[in-house]
Amino acid sequence: MSKSDIEERTPGRTEAKLQRGMFWLLCLFAAASGLSVAVMNVAMGLLVPLALYHLWRTPPDWRGIWHIAPGVFGWLGLFVLSAFLSAVTAPELQKGMSMFGNDYIYRMLPAGIVLFWVKDKRQLKILVICMVLSISLNNLWGIGQWLRTPFDVGMRFHGPISFMAQGAMLSALIPLLSLATVRYMGGRWYPVLPILLAVAVVALLLNGARGAWLATFATMIVTMALAVRNRKRYLAGLAASLLLLGAVFTQCVPLQARLATLAQPTYQSNSERLLMWRSAFQMFQDHPLLGVGLGHYEKAYQTQYILPEAKERTQWHAHNNVMQMLGERGALGAFTFCGMWLYFMFFSLRGWRQTQEDSYLAFFTIVLGVMLQGLTDYNLWSAVVAKTYWFSLAIALQWIALTRKERSV
Repeated sequence: MSKSDIEERTPGRTEAKLQRGMFWLLCLFAAASGLSVAVMNVAMGLLVPLALYHLWRTPPDWRGIWHIAPGVFGWLGLFVLSAFLSAVTAPELQKGMSMFGNDYIYRMLPAGIVLFWVKDKRQLKILVICMVLSISLNNLWGIGQWLRTPFDVGMRFHGPISFMAQGAMLSALIPLLSLATVRYMGGRWYPVLPILLAVAVVALLLNGARGAWLATFATMIVTMALAVRNRKRYLAGLAASLLLLGAVFTQCVPLQARLATLAQPTYQSNSERLLMWRSAFQMFQDHPLLGVGLGHYEKAYQTQYILPEAKERTQWHAHNNVMQMLGERGALGAFTFCGMWLYFMFFSLRGWRQTQEDSYLAFFTIVLGVMLQGLTDYNLWSAVVAKTYWFSLAIALQWIALTRKERSV
């Protein structure tokens, strides 16, 4: 073998080793997604230099990535641009730019790596399994807390991550597990799916996040309506689910009491959210185009916009994705956020209608579940939720791209 042959083959071997190392770090990231932000950050910290070296050594096919879903990336780009403009015009420029870098570069890094370099469906499956098992272990952790502690009114169980973060993730995972249970009935691993689904439902009930309850149920209804072609079967499943949930809430006083607070406007969590939304809207009225500035919401709320009747004086976000965008980033931020959300759903529904590919329906379910839960919480602030959300969407997009490529061969 000549020296030139060795030089030609060495970069290929080096690239393969580099991609293999990055993949296993992505597995570590996925396996920690429901359990530990610290471990996720360790994996991402190790990924950063590898990704930069890979970009320098062998730049990805940018045009090919763009053509996976031009509209999706276009709306995402507009949303990121609106965040950048809000950051550079914010009173606290350094804080705004730091938040921009963290939210829209660092947290999206694993998603970018999936789109750039994970080109094997088997690897995508492994990443999905790691995420599902991680969140399921967190669910079991919460159930274990409940088994060790008497369940009383006001008590909530959520494992090592916050109950709001767990609620956001389960708002998408439970409908996804329901979808998998229906679509892969009779498969090799089918018996595992109903078990994981049951564990996730129990964990969500014990979590007590009412917004997540509503988001999960609404997302489940829509996703199953799309996935189940037999209308009688769909209605029978919906009726059985309602009867089962009704029986659970009827027999469990703490859950019953928690559910009853949904219809109590004077309940502090409800009234406080309404006050925070009014404050966010006032910010928008005073700063209509770009809001009070990325990173400046907390200071603006606590020093200028908090209403006298508000009891929670140290709140630092609006407990609603749309109202947060409106107050912090103004009309431009809210418009691009809502436009992105709506286009994501349009893209996935159109793809599902045309191809009946589950990856499109999975993309739709993730977006709908997380965004509906985000109507009662600013869930995209959460490191766990944001990283897992973008990562999951990237996996779905890459699966769509690989399927499209297979069909074109």
